[in-house]
Amino acid sequence: MDRNQAAQRAGELSEFLRHHNYLYYTKNTPEISDAEYDRLLAELKDLEDKYPELAASDSPTHTVGAPLKSSFAPVVHFRPMLSLESAAEARIMDDFFRRLAESRLENTDLLVQPKMDGLSVELVYRHGIFTTGSTRGDGRQGEDITPNLRTIADIPSQLKPIELGEYGEETSPQTGLFSQNTVRRVPDLVVVRGEVYITLASFDQLNQGLIAQNETPFANPRNAAAGSLRQMDPRVTFTRPLSFFPFELVNASELGVASDHKALELLADLGFRLENDHLQKGKGREFVDRRHAWYQEQRDNLPFEIDGMVVKVDSLSHRDLLGERSRNPRWAAAWKFPPRQEVTEVRSIVIQVGRTGKLTPVALLRPVDVSGVTVSRATLHNFGEVARLDVREGDLVRVERAGDVIPKVVSVEKEADPRSLALNPPSVCPVCGEQVVVEGAYHRCPNSLGCPAQVMASIRHFAGRAALDIEGLGPKRVTQLMDRGLLNGLDSLYSLVQKRDELARLPGWGELSADNLLKALNKTKGATFDRFLFGLGIPGVGQATARELALKYPGLEDLISSSKEKLAQVDGVGQVVAEQIKEFFSHPQTLEAARKLAGQVAPAALVQESGHDLPLEGQTLVFTGTLTAMSRSEAKEKALALGGKPVNSVSKKTSLVVIGENPGSKAEKAQELGVKIVTEQEFLEMTKEK
Repeated sequence: MDRNQAAQRAGELSEFLRHHNYLYYTKNTPEISDAEYDRLLAELKDLEDKYPELAASDSPTHTVGAPLKSSFAPVVHFRPMLSLESAAEARIMDDFFRRLAESRLENTDLLVQPKMDGLSVELVYRHGIFTTGSTRGDGRQGEDITPNLRTIADIPSQLKPIELGEYGEETSPQTGLFSQNTVRRVPDLVVVRGEVYITLASFDQLNQGLIAQNETPFANPRNAAAGSLRQMDPRVTFTRPLSFFPFELVNASELGVASDHKALELLADLGFRLENDHLQKGKGREFVDRRHAWYQEQRDNLPFEIDGMVVKVDSLSHRDLLGERSRNPRWAAAWKFPPRQEVTEVRSIVIQVGRTGKLTPVALLRPVDVSGVTVSRATLHNFGEVARLDVREGDLVRVERAGDVIPKVVSVEKEADPRSLALNPPSVCPVCGEQVVVEGAYHRCPNSLGCPAQVMASIRHFAGRAALDIEGLGPKRVTQLMDRGLLNGLDSLYSLVQKRDELARLPGWGELSADNLLKALNKTKGATFDRFLFGLGIPGVGQATARELALKYPGLEDLISSSKEKLAQVDGVGQVVAEQIKEFFSHPQTLEAARKLAGQVAPAALVQESGHDLPLEGQTLVFTGTLTAMSRSEAKEKALALGGKPVNSVSKKTSLVVIGENPGSKAEKAQELGVKIVTEQEFLEMTKEK
């Protein structure tokens, strides 16, 4: 593909992966398998390697987790929580041992542990007392779930005093492990990371109890653990059978500990329960292959769910030599297991229309148990995959739970006799009847604001914080309002103003909730045109692009009437996005809805004033490394608001490079080119209001 095609595909992949990061890390409702996620992430990385200018600083290839969007308070981690590089193929270990060989560490000690299928958390102890516990979040900061974590018996509320032991050659009273050389003390600061999980036996008991109470059971142990930890009422968490598996003493080096296995021994002495049978140390590829084969053989006999094993360099000094990438440590990797499979019958194939209009064929199956989970539907991804498999109604197919989460059809094992007709891609959307467009391997309904299947996601996006920020209109309420017929399209949002009494009578609402929503809707009147434009959900138009368009076009009609050639000249647009904008407004229902919304909101023209109040006017900026005081998107918004232009790659034309922790190659390139480099704190100082 050429650069324009690569840019479009990279944008699609980034948006798709960010959405699924949010579903996995924040909502605990994954919709694609780990294997599918890893495949798409690898595709994005290949595109960014070929076209480095496409590698956005907040690309999913450089970030971990998902932005915080919850009711829990944020907590900044002791140091960033990175994600492990993972794959089910043996190449993951080929790459790992190649890195060791390049650093002359072929004979270094390795630790192998099971990859628990739960929720990663960080625990902070000060002077032996458990003070703060948080989720992974976006890797830089997580959600404060301390009260919920206190309910888990495996997490000690107070650490045991210990004697100065042989935790490493560097251990001494001067390292900070002890304030004084006394007989028994606890460290002043201990930061622990581990996995909260539910054993398989406890998971079965939990689901049986939920079913008995006519409540929806959990789909798998990981969802059960994550959902239990995110309860707003800790008393609910207390009733859930949660366990804790510690896998890292984060500040081990600061405590003078020389190796990971000694750090874990220290945690055991402090009062944590370790699975000693699952902490194996050895050297070389043969040791790792042997342990992987053992875990795969014993997987179904273990008391907890695992989806692979983790291999780590034991020596902390050797880890320092290997270093880290922006997203993954180079001193560890997760070698996963092949997905589990079963054979069942395809009862029918239906077509679903997703959030972005993508048409996805889905096989409805005769229910089959795949490793303890009843599977009754499986994705077929796209119509090319349907043709490749040649799967039809009545066929017996092999189904796998890839990553132990999302079922998919792997192959046809036995064809039906007689066979039904093959499923061909529809020429029109099965929901709204709009002409379908073909984009690479996918078919899409372009009727964004007129297709009922896409309306719900459109409303959620429009009400989001980065768009119109309609407080009190979360996903559950949008679903409820649509089910009750109070919303039937994005342009019906403001009709809720005439339905105040109906809203107040809805289950879980009341007069206060109804009044608060109407106030929130009223507050959106006169929002700036860039926020309104972003809220429309035009493909390819993110926050920065919406701002550039709003600076060029004062209102919706100006944008609609602009030619594709003029749109392409706007910074951040180009030919591909210009075509997407024109195509978006070419559909009568979408155009009508957008115009009706504009009349209701009356968005204000965005005017960028010049002068001394805009300290970044005319400057191009690159952000690199992990920012601690703000997210990458917040930093870009700040730069835009102050007249700057955030870009993704460093060149001679770059005015300023802002570096956070572990800045990487962009900082090095800036040094080579003589581009000014400032720290995050210096950036905040130079941009703060006078």
